[in-house]
Amino acid sequence: MSNVSAKTIYDNLKGFGLTRAQVRALLPVWWATDAEKSPDGIAELCVLISRRLGLDLAALMQGQVRQRASTGSVAYKHRVDVASDSLQAATAIASSLARAVVAAFPTPYNARFTDAAGVAAMAREVGNGLVGLSSLIDACWNLGVPVLPLPNLPVGVRKMDGAVMVIDDRPVIIVSKKKSSRAWLAFIVAHEIGHIASGHLARAGSIVDVSLQEHSEYEAESTKDIQEQEADRFALSIFGGDDVERIVSAWPSWASAVEIAVKSREAARDLGIESGHLVLRYAFLSRRWPESMAALRYLSEDSDAEAIMKTALQRNLDLDRVSDDMQDLVCRITGIEAS
Repeated sequence: MSNVSAKTIYDNLKGFGLTRAQVRALLPVWWATDAEKSPDGIAELCVLISRRLGLDLAALMQGQVRQRASTGSVAYKHRVDVASDSLQAATAIASSLARAVVAAFPTPYNARFTDAAGVAAMAREVGNGLVGLSSLIDACWNLGVPVLPLPNLPVGVRKMDGAVMVIDDRPVIIVSKKKSSRAWLAFIVAHEIGHIASGHLARAGSIVDVSLQEHSEYEAESTKDIQEQEADRFALSIFGGDDVERIVSAWPSWASAVEIAVKSREAARDLGIESGHLVLRYAFLSRRWPESMAALRYLSEDSDAEAIMKTALQRNLDLDRVSDDMQDLVCRITGIEAS
């Protein structure tokens, strides 16, 4: 039984990056705050918080916030000025959800992420000849690598764009960036695959990519982090590499948004990759962001990225196998429907 007050627990969690409201947003819908007035209720509160944030239960019962020893090391990859401490909460939530999903996912991990051409071939095999968000995600799930969307983290929680974590010797890809564009999220997934294939996780239990989407920082040359350069190159190679760059480099610098969209569709058919990726490659090479973003909006096939990720999760995860106390959180944060 806990000897501390609920107020002490909530106050100490502020140092972990979570307000009282954000913590309560992670608790089950049936949780009654009146229970926090009794010792038994506080003990139950500690159990719930411990499970949802991967915190040491014994320490939490004493009012201390400490991650479990089994959580492993985390390497934060910075491309913007963000303190690692501000991402503790999002990382902890992602890790707890990943553990819940891995425990319920029987498909064994098949470590076949070796080279970019092989990954592209696997994606085309399951994607009717097309490399894109849906086919990359399906290839991951087929190899025993869950891909978890986290669009609904508590309001105000500072989140990363993507991450890859090792849970019970199995990599899990996390995508918490909110974008409707398939091309944006596909690059995040491909980048995390690059970390797996390049062996970066041998030196860290988790790699958290703080920001992969800044206009001036998409290309590998923008960071001095060797692992980020390798993951970027791997991701770009999955999507055609130098061949794509040669094609989009030849497009006129005065092309309109409609022309960019048309050229992307034409090239995508020949290359077997999603058209949105060519638009993004053109944007990063030409720096013509307004025209390129307008071109993406002309591509109806580049929309509904979040729905694609949720559908894949819903199809591959048997919620009945997820522990009872975590089912609601998995559904709430990922956005999938309860069974």
